[in-house]
Amino acid sequence: MGINYVAVLVAALSGFAVGAIWYGPLFGRQWSVVSGSHEAQTSNINVPAVYALTFVLSLIAAMVLALIIHQAHATGVIAGARISFLLWLGFILTVRVTEALFNGTDMRLVVIDAGYRLVWTVVMGVILAVWH
Repeated sequence: MGINYVAVLVAALSGFAVGAIWYGPLFGRQWSVVSGSHEAQTSNINVPAVYALTFVLSLIAAMVLALIIHQAHATGVIAGARISFLLWLGFILTVRVTEALFNGTDMRLVVIDAGYRLVWTVVMGVILAVWH
């Protein structure tokens, strides 16, 4: 079997759903305080362009993860979650913590952001491994 491009699209979109919950009711207030993000600072960003580019980047991430899952012949929830967790641990968490150490970023922000990436990566992996 090849890559299921509908699953790739759904996996890419899952980041928006997970993000809406993660940075909304779950950790939105804490993230805003720790990041120092205020409406005045974010009012000058081009929101449609940011979301469009974020979607393209999500598609790239989903496609790469789909290729890895396909190459590993991983199927099922556990296999998708395991591969995703290992990729998160080896590449996302390590890079994020290293950046934070050198930039002096508040580790509470790292925990919130890396936690989001963990959940999103695992959700993507499960979608891609189950819906192959």
